[in-house]
Amino acid sequence: QLQALTWVDPVTVENVNTGHGRRLTSKNEKNKRKSHVHGTNAFMVPFGKNEEELLGMAHFHRPNDRNPNEYARVGHHYTHAFFTISAQPPFHLKRLSAEFLLQSHHQPDDAEIIQFISGLEYHDDNLILAWGINDCEGASGRISTEVVNKMLREVESGKEVVDFMLKPGTSGVVS
Repeated sequence: QLQALTWVDPVTVENVNTGHGRRLTSKNEKNKRKSHVHGTNAFMVPFGKNEEELLGMAHFHRPNDRNPNEYARVGHHYTHAFFTISAQPPFHLKRLSAEFLLQSHHQPDDAEIIQFISGLEYHDDNLILAWGINDCEGASGRISTEVVNKMLREVESGKEVVDFMLKPGTSGVVS
């Protein structure tokens, strides 16, 4: 049975109907609390010591609407996070990284307003990431799986991404 992760928060895995007609057999998730995290690509890679997890890339819209803001003249910009879900049902969030940006190729002390990681693949002990820059250029880079493992934090059973988001009016700064 082909399955697709259709939503990261709450973790929603659906069966894909490969015949004609409606492609997904959807579940009603309307009553669950949600954050504004989205799966960046449909491809997830086996991850962990015994490949007991699936690693994916998520993105957040910052801000989460398209109103005028201090970040982007039009629309919003993206931040990214690695996440893992269980490799077998019942699927649930297992680990989550903090949000991050990729360094600009043109201004090393900054990041582009629009960067969207859309590719994720293994090569040796590295993950190869591919991303778009400002909807105009493409780039790729690598990150070691050891670094990704250090970035990922365990998620308590039953928790979702929304449980880790800052509450409105708070900063993430620790004094």
